[in-house]
Amino acid sequence: DCANGTLLKDETYQDMSDVRDDLQLMLDKPSIYLHDQDMGRLSYTGLQIGDTLFGRNAELSTIKEAYRRSVSGDSELVTIYGHSGTGKSTLAHEFEKYVLLDG
Repeated sequence: DCANGTLLKDETYQDMSDVRDDLQLMLDKPSIYLHDQDMGRLSYTGLQIGDTLFGRNAELSTIKEAYRRSVSGDSELVTIYGHSGTGKSTLAHEFEKYVLLDG
């Protein structure tokens, strides 16, 4: 599987419509398609379904608090890091939405 780096070339998607169809199946029947997810990994990477990110509230709160302090004049630095596919970009996008809409 892709998360463990064991995905072979002939197992990859050849067409975006196949990706879309599989993602729709996962949304329609999550108990079938998410039963083998590593819940330990998801507890720190989060799970994203559609536009919703699950399990990253603590990290997002930390970034928001640092932002609020920096706006008040304190110097702050936040680094988002982790392995590929752990939700770094999604977390950054959630923070971006906060700054644009609420910040």
